[in-house]
Amino acid sequence: MSEVRVFSEGTLRWVQASGSGRTWATASAPPSGIFGYVQEGATYASGQQIATIMDRGVPDHHKGIGKDAITVLFTLLSTGYLPAPSSGSGASMPMWHLELRESKPEVGSGSAVYTQFHGVAVQSVTMTENANGNSWQVQGIALGMNGPTASGYLG
Repeated sequence: MSEVRVFSEGTLRWVQASGSGRTWATASAPPSGIFGYVQEGATYASGQQIATIMDRGVPDHHKGIGKDAITVLFTLLSTGYLPAPSSGSGASMPMWHLELRESKPEVGSGSAVYTQFHGVAVQSVTMTENANGNSWQVQGIALGMNGPTASGYLG
């Protein structure tokens, strides 16, 4: 029987974003690393805008008309180091690309699901001291996301 998921447990990795677009592309060997282990949860929602097309007052079909920026919130165990976002070449402000690697041991040894967040500007960082380990809560706003998928770029 599969385990019921309570939290999105796994690692959160970062790579410096180069440029200001929604693509994952970065310069050669950009700064990158791991924030820590996401144990207490992750929150994000894709931002699809949809218009319902009517036919004589009756809903007929839907049409995608745009996408909103995506607010992301990660609570992770502190590794003692949280890097400051830095600007890549051409970036309008400091941004990261983030990748959440959620462990899926019930699927098989070493199995995981990956979600990438593109062009994340950090809105806030909160550190909390806990008896079982300090935690960081990182909130940002992403230009876009990809996933979940069965393969990752960073992990």
